[in-house]
Amino acid sequence: MNVPPAPAVFLVFGDLHGRILPAFRFASYWSARTGCDLAGLLQVGDMGYYTDVSNCDKATLRHAKDDPLELGALDVVTRTPVADRVLEEDPYCTFDLWFTAGNHEEFDALERFAQAAGSDRTDFVVDAYCRVRGIKDGRVHVFPSGPRVAAVWGIDGGGPNARQNLPPRGYVAEKAVDRLALEPFDVLLMHDAPRDAKRIGYGSEPLRDLVELAQPRFAFFGHYSGDGSRIERDYGRTEVYHLAGFELRTRDGHPESGSVGVLHWDGDESTFALLDDADLKPFTRHNWKWV
Repeated sequence: MNVPPAPAVFLVFGDLHGRILPAFRFASYWSARTGCDLAGLLQVGDMGYYTDVSNCDKATLRHAKDDPLELGALDVVTRTPVADRVLEEDPYCTFDLWFTAGNHEEFDALERFAQAAGSDRTDFVVDAYCRVRGIKDGRVHVFPSGPRVAAVWGIDGGGPNARQNLPPRGYVAEKAVDRLALEPFDVLLMHDAPRDAKRIGYGSEPLRDLVELAQPRFAFFGHYSGDGSRIERDYGRTEVYHLAGFELRTRDGHPESGSVGVLHWDGDESTFALLDDADLKPFTRHNWKWV
């Protein structure tokens, strides 16, 4: 008797702003607590990827004065004792993380790593442990026995409320959206929202058009403040979710409401649900290294 394979399980994270190792630790903690093996982690941009403090943008440096976790990417770009403990010594930490780029990243480094990976690869490694992987802009990464995951980098640059003075790669590229319009995929990772999804007058019209045309099973974005939630608009078969930032800035230091969700990938029977606050609260910025 043939037993169907179990669904592939992924955790999906909102903006990390440097909290890469806390995200891995939370996923390991959740996996150990639930007994559920993870196929990987997905993340919606503003991972806060910088290879050197001198390359950080002003906003990251401003926040880092009060919160060193903003500079957490520096713990993985070279080997460090804290990353060794999380990524190599934790027996439950057996998965990798895949991300799209937001608007707070070191884009020159990401472009360099993406090009060095070769044109035949859809993802690229950005850390010393080969555990943190970007998905190339406008490309689809296929997971074994899992979903086809597409990525669009950046935020909208053409609307009346668009942010100014970002590097060119900090904006949604038309060619990336056009490429994905011609390729099937199941999950879309984007940093900005489809137009009007989170706030009227904000978001990206090209991203809205892409979701409505391509009809992936799920689409995830970050970038905006407030609790994470499903967007209650009609996108056809696509379920669109906003993920809150996983920044551990709540009063008690636990993850923000709606900052992590569970994707059970099982083809047409796939499901996604944001974790309840009760599952988030035992994990805090104070105990994340030991919980």
